[in-house]
Amino acid sequence: MSTPLPKVVIEEAEFAGRRARAQDAAKAKGLDALLVCSRGGGPVDRYADVMYLANFYTSFPYTPDLAPHWTGRAHSFLVLPVGDPGLLIADIPYLDGVAMPRERIEVTDNVIESVIAALGRFGLSRARVGLVGDDVLPVGMARMIQAALPEMRLEPADDAVGSMRMVKSPAEIQRLRAAAKIGSRMIEAMMKAAEPGASHGDVMAAGLQVVVPAGGALYNSFMASGTGGDSPTLIRSTFPTWRSETPLKKGMWLRVGLSGVLDGYVFDVSRSKAIGPATNHQIDAFETAIATVQEGIKATRVGTTAGTVAETGLRRQEAMGYPLGGVFSGLGHGLGLGWDKPWLVMGDKTPLKPNMVLNYERTVSRAGYVGDFEETILLTEAGTELLTAAQQRFW
Repeated sequence: MSTPLPKVVIEEAEFAGRRARAQDAAKAKGLDALLVCSRGGGPVDRYADVMYLANFYTSFPYTPDLAPHWTGRAHSFLVLPVGDPGLLIADIPYLDGVAMPRERIEVTDNVIESVIAALGRFGLSRARVGLVGDDVLPVGMARMIQAALPEMRLEPADDAVGSMRMVKSPAEIQRLRAAAKIGSRMIEAMMKAAEPGASHGDVMAAGLQVVVPAGGALYNSFMASGTGGDSPTLIRSTFPTWRSETPLKKGMWLRVGLSGVLDGYVFDVSRSKAIGPATNHQIDAFETAIATVQEGIKATRVGTTAGTVAETGLRRQEAMGYPLGGVFSGLGHGLGLGWDKPWLVMGDKTPLKPNMVLNYERTVSRAGYVGDFEETILLTEAGTELLTAAQQRFW
């Protein structure tokens, strides 16, 4: 029986240092405190900021508020005044590994009421408080906080933590290496399972047999198959993405875009394959996706802007005769406890720095033929190091 991979330990001192840096960023913005909000509840989406600062994740599922019995379930908050160690407000009592002193953790069913009370105890009822996670905090919960503390100014402050998350520590890089390794093995298993007669679900099941025993979790898997030419076909499903029951057949192409997490850190990889012998048109689409990504990686170096990298890769795609467009207009993004900055989009002036972990992705399409390719790299002063270790070509 397989067992989970050993965790890479991130020391409590590193978390304490992150909180201190976040407080310094708040002070530089003229803020009196940060209110950091994250959401868990089983999904692997929007948990990053509280985990980054305190190593806490709530597995309680999202449940609509039912005051006075409970509020804010599936959400966690870190109240972090400038000059004070702060308070973690958690909705579950499972605190093993949380990187804060126990006396600085409050466990409660009434999360929002506890947040309001903590803000008052810290003397923040008339303060300027930066909200980290304003895309996570539900409107109803925000209204409760503002109604209880009408003189407190709650201001957007995602950059106070987001800018820190762009550059990875040595321990984070180790976790991202491990995640990339599992993602690579997972997508190779899926490509191996993609044979005539298999369904998208069969392909997905092969990947889950790799990631689950390793202690990881699936985030999402964009899957599609089809044929090109004069009468192209497209086979896909939305919910879940592997729901289509149409079996793979010789002559089809398959693309899988796969993301998941290991110990909180994300892997993101995609590959393409012909079902049966590959045709010239299929290979052309597959190779264009690879060339676009590799052109962007080749342009990546310390000091170059994210926009320059994106433009270099995307211009290669156009030069190969494949129009820009699709569901994602960029060339990629940072990778960590989620989709981190910088975003590799044309015009972005963010300079690239050592110890950024960057993910490059491109799906190309023409005349019904689709190619998909995705890689993750570590940027160092010496250049780029490929973290993804999956087979690149299956034809």
